[in-house]
Amino acid sequence: MNSGKPPHAALGLMIQQALALINQGRLAEAEPLCRAVLKSQPRDFNAAQLLGHIALRRNDYAAAEQWLNRAVAINPGNAAVQSNRAVALLALGRAADALASSERAIALNPAFAEAHSNRGRALCALGEPAEGLACYERALALAPGLQEAHRGRIGALQALERHEAALVAADVALRTVPDSAELWSMRGAVLAKLHRAVEALAAFDRALSLRPDFADAWNNRGTALRDLRQPEVALQAVARALELRPQFAEALCNLANLRLDAGQFAAAIDACERALAIRSGMVDALSIRGAALRFAHRYTEAAADYRRLLALAPGFEYAAGHLFWLQAALCDWAERAVRGAGILAAVERGERAASPHTFLAVVDAPAAQLQCARTYVANFPVLAPLWSGARRAHERMRIAYLSADFHDHPVAHLMAGVWERHDRRRFETIGVSLRREVAGDAMHGRVRRAFEQFHDVSEVSDRDVAELLRRLEVDVAVDLNTHTHGGRLGILAYRPAPIQVNFLGFAGSSGAACVDYVLADAVAVPVGHERFFSERIVRLPHCFLPNDDGQPIGPPPRRRDLGLPDAGFVFCAFNNPYKLNPTLFDIWMGLLRETPGSVLWLRGGEPTLIANLEREARSRGVDPARLVFAPRVASMDAHLARYCAADLFLDTLPYGAHATARDALWAGLPVLTCAGDAFASRVAASLLGALGMPELVTSSLADYAARALDYAREPARLLPLRQALVDRSATSPAFQTDLYRRHLEAAFTLMCERHQRGAPPQSFDVPPLA
Repeated sequence: MNSGKPPHAALGLMIQQALALINQGRLAEAEPLCRAVLKSQPRDFNAAQLLGHIALRRNDYAAAEQWLNRAVAINPGNAAVQSNRAVALLALGRAADALASSERAIALNPAFAEAHSNRGRALCALGEPAEGLACYERALALAPGLQEAHRGRIGALQALERHEAALVAADVALRTVPDSAELWSMRGAVLAKLHRAVEALAAFDRALSLRPDFADAWNNRGTALRDLRQPEVALQAVARALELRPQFAEALCNLANLRLDAGQFAAAIDACERALAIRSGMVDALSIRGAALRFAHRYTEAAADYRRLLALAPGFEYAAGHLFWLQAALCDWAERAVRGAGILAAVERGERAASPHTFLAVVDAPAAQLQCARTYVANFPVLAPLWSGARRAHERMRIAYLSADFHDHPVAHLMAGVWERHDRRRFETIGVSLRREVAGDAMHGRVRRAFEQFHDVSEVSDRDVAELLRRLEVDVAVDLNTHTHGGRLGILAYRPAPIQVNFLGFAGSSGAACVDYVLADAVAVPVGHERFFSERIVRLPHCFLPNDDGQPIGPPPRRRDLGLPDAGFVFCAFNNPYKLNPTLFDIWMGLLRETPGSVLWLRGGEPTLIANLEREARSRGVDPARLVFAPRVASMDAHLARYCAADLFLDTLPYGAHATARDALWAGLPVLTCAGDAFASRVAASLLGALGMPELVTSSLADYAARALDYAREPARLLPLRQALVDRSATSPAFQTDLYRRHLEAAFTLMCERHQRGAPPQSFDVPPLA
């Protein structure tokens, strides 16, 4: 009796035909043959595994898993099926299951190279790159030409930050398959990590010459062009990647970074959201969107992104610090103690938990701040110096100032008068702007005119900027950013100048071997604190903080026009809100409770910030109406004028007032500070010491609170201090721009004289001039 089923021999022939078609890439013709076999023989192992193979070739990983599971159920002792099943599980994001499947394959066939490679992939996906690397090494020992093992080995070495070894691995792989577009693209990615962007670009171009439709290589090309500061060409490359693969989440992140660089925050956020729609837990997209939201001053949303990011990837570089900063900027202190302690512990372990600038607000611990900076710069490349070591003898010393802040920014306001007064008979000054010009910014125009040469290098690579400084034969390169926003310490990593200086923008050590000196003073960085700096310390007399004594102060407004009461003591705390903390706020609220009719005048911000501070006041028994929030004003002279309405400025700790303290004192408002241990906490103390006002400097928060209360109870005691500030505005060394300029020039001269003698950098004090 005929059952209607093909005979066994016919089924075997159908499997052979299907296999031949698969080998020819004719998957659509092979699939119905396999399905027909299974319809006749539901437990046919070969048909099930071939359908799994077809699904893998089509990137249909869910279907691949189903077919391979069926094949495993029929024959659990087949190593190849177990290994292929691991490939499908990896693509589905189930690394733990993939690891188990690959280990079963290895148990069945210990010499199965592909299974060892898949085990390596699973381990890397589970955050174990060292174990993964060992698996790839085993796979290559068994099959030296196995390309997926070569690629995995390169990736594992990169995850371990062994980028030089990864480059060697890429070169070994390319010797086996020199025309692999994938390997050339991976080699380029390694070169990019090594900050060799020009070579990286060449590798990506080689990959594209082999495979013009290779979306990954186009995207990587965009990354290299971004590193080379060529944003328009980079955008074209990323756009091509997205044209080839519209659902390319990594390319959307690259696009977001380029928009972020250009200050196009809404476009950056949109690109991240498109990436997250494709891959909801994509940590890079969350990180970039968090940064874009932060720069758009949408702090609450940014904090939510970083919180989610840390839940997905607790060790994501610098994310803990970013979340700490955002919560601090909102005065959201519920988690501050726990998060701060965690960041400190991570920094002390050498982890990249916070950027050096953010860390200044975490703890008053100069040793930990140095460790943070050293960790931050540890992945800077070790480069051959562009400066050859020759000692130059120029008729005029050439000083280059590098800054992203040549605009309406505290650094420019502090230094403009100094730059305008440099002695051009002895010094040639060069401005190197790391940030593109802002249209209509009057301060930018003033700064630009102050320099003899001015170079906008916002779209010039670090190496090319360093080459420019070398060609100009700069004697002293002064980095005014170091670790603050927009800084490009990578330029100095090329050692373009014989003397390189950390100054003004960042109140701490760079942690970098390429920086020779840091400018400070004896109060900001006391004798004995040399161990907290990688640089040698040059102490200026009086105060390291400059002042523009030509800065006008507008007419004083009435209190009522500022939202202040006509009578009553006004405590002013205009520091950036991220410098505030609950310990200080306890003290400030105690002052309000002890001083009837007094108010605390603070910088305004987004509604969440104001609501949080009002809630904190209420919880301490203070009517929130006694907090007055100052809006941003249009001009510097109007900002300075309103200080006249306050009675006492309250400084913060551990990150104190710098330019803000200078502003208040210049406007005649006494500043009460508590000097801590670190540079960032001692700047106001330095200013007050130079002004001869030690009574406004305390050394403990208990003394700080008591002194503030004394002044609030006896406001008349502040009158002679206010008069002294008015009198000393024209006579104190702290406020005399030209005297400061001469001391600064003396510091540069002594550095150069030491260099000309062939002596290494050494700490020294600049003698005071009359």
